[in-house]
Amino acid sequence: MRTEFVSLFAEMNAKHFEELTKEVKETIAHDVEIKTVKHAFTAANLWNIHNRRRSSAGRRNYIS
Repeated sequence: MRTEFVSLFAEMNAKHFEELTKEVKETIAHDVEIKTVKHAFTAANLWNIHNRRRSSAGRRNYIS
Protein backbone atom coordinates (compact mmCIF):
# COMPACT_ATOMS: atom_id res chain seq x y z
CA MET A 1 0.00 0.00 0.00
CA ARG A 2 1.28 3.42 -0.88
CA THR A 3 1.81 5.68 2.11
CA GLU A 4 3.28 8.76 0.38
CA PHE A 5 1.18 11.85 -0.10
CA VAL A 6 1.62 13.80 -3.31
CA SER A 7 0.22 17.31 -3.18
CA LEU A 8 -1.78 18.51 -6.14
CA PHE A 9 -0.83 22.11 -5.47
CA ALA A 10 2.65 23.61 -5.56
CA GLU A 11 3.90 25.03 -2.31
CA MET A 12 4.16 28.82 -2.23
CA ASN A 13 6.10 31.12 -0.03
CA ALA A 14 4.97 34.67 0.80
CA LYS A 15 7.19 36.29 -1.86
CA HIS A 16 5.89 34.08 -4.64
CA PHE A 17 2.28 34.65 -3.52
CA GLU A 18 2.85 38.41 -3.58
CA GLU A 19 4.24 38.24 -7.14
CA LEU A 20 1.19 36.34 -8.36
CA THR A 21 -1.34 38.65 -6.75
CA LYS A 22 0.36 41.94 -7.65
CA GLU A 23 -1.94 44.46 -9.35
CA VAL A 24 -1.09 45.19 -12.97
CA LYS A 25 -1.91 48.62 -14.31
CA GLU A 26 -2.82 48.60 -17.99
CA THR A 27 -3.90 51.28 -20.40
CA ILE A 28 -7.00 50.87 -22.50
CA ALA A 29 -6.90 51.79 -26.18
CA HIS A 30 -9.90 54.04 -26.82
CA ASP A 31 -9.35 54.59 -30.53
CA VAL A 32 -9.68 50.94 -31.57
CA GLU A 33 -12.81 49.98 -33.48
CA ILE A 34 -13.95 46.39 -33.23
CA LYS A 35 -16.20 45.31 -36.04
CA THR A 36 -18.47 42.40 -35.30
CA VAL A 37 -19.74 40.55 -38.32
CA LYS A 38 -22.76 38.38 -37.78
CA HIS A 39 -22.63 35.42 -40.13
CA ALA A 40 -25.83 34.17 -41.68
CA PHE A 41 -27.02 30.71 -40.68
CA THR A 42 -27.55 28.80 -43.90
CA ALA A 43 -28.93 25.43 -44.90
CA ALA A 44 -25.33 24.23 -45.34
CA ASN A 45 -24.65 24.95 -41.65
CA LEU A 46 -27.71 22.94 -40.67
CA TRP A 47 -26.62 20.08 -42.92
CA ASN A 48 -23.14 20.04 -41.33
CA ILE A 49 -24.62 19.92 -37.82
CA HIS A 50 -26.86 17.06 -38.86
CA ASN A 51 -23.96 15.08 -40.37
CA ARG A 52 -21.72 15.62 -37.34
CA ARG A 53 -24.43 14.41 -34.94
CA ARG A 54 -25.11 11.36 -37.08
CA SER A 55 -21.42 10.40 -37.30
CA SER A 56 -20.83 10.92 -33.56
CA ALA A 57 -23.86 8.77 -32.73
CA GLY A 58 -22.34 5.95 -34.79
CA ARG A 59 -19.04 6.19 -32.92
CA ARG A 60 -20.72 6.18 -29.51
CA ASN A 61 -20.80 2.36 -29.30
CA TYR A 62 -17.39 1.82 -30.92
CA ILE A 63 -14.81 0.22 -28.61
CA SER A 64 -11.16 0.21 -29.60
